[in-house]
Amino acid sequence: MDISDEALVEKYRQTKDFKDFGALSRRYQSRLFNAAHRIMGSPEEAEEVVQDTLLKAHSSLNQFKKQSSFASWIFAIANNICMDRLRVRKRRSVMKIFSFNSKPLYDQEEDASHFDGIGQIADSSLNPLQELDIEEEGQMVLKALRELPEVQRTVLVLHDIEGFVYQDIAQITDASIGTVRSRLHYGRLKLRELLNPYFSSNSTKRSSKTGSVPGDRHVTQ
Repeated sequence: MDISDEALVEKYRQTKDFKDFGALSRRYQSRLFNAAHRIMGSPEEAEEVVQDTLLKAHSSLNQFKKQSSFASWIFAIANNICMDRLRVRKRRSVMKIFSFNSKPLYDQEEDASHFDGIGQIADSSLNPLQELDIEEEGQMVLKALRELPEVQRTVLVLHDIEGFVYQDIAQITDASIGTVRSRLHYGRLKLRELLNPYFSSNSTKRSSKTGSVPGDRHVTQ
């Protein structure tokens, strides 16, 4: 039976054998890269996020507490690094706009408290990512994900792709469970809206080839 993440952490703390930390790293490299790629929209930046995450995890491993899973802990590190990079990217973009346009540019952050009232309502909406063949249409998903607000994109990736539960995502993103639910709900709605034209055009193409009725495959509204 494979040794658990937590047992590997404890073993590394005792032995300081880098092979133990290397085993932890290999378990999460691909998952961290996939999540960071979808959040950042760039494979190059995703690679840098993974490297920074593993370095940060290694240097702060003594801070890991068993109250949370190692997966939640390391994804929280990755999420913070992604958010820091996105903030830097946004500032650079704003400065670039200001250099060509003297009009004020206002950046309105999402008011998380506004959504807490929705937190107790179960979200039974369809997962739009489940309606796509990721292998064939992954680029379309990535393009649509990049158009979502950062906080919605992050929660959607963590829940619908990485499989984290609300409580884990709340820990990772430092948000309430109600906020996590609302971000996921509105992120799914927005993603479905962005992908709807793609579904419609593909449905028409398939029906013209097979003679089936258009709309056999669609996104539920």
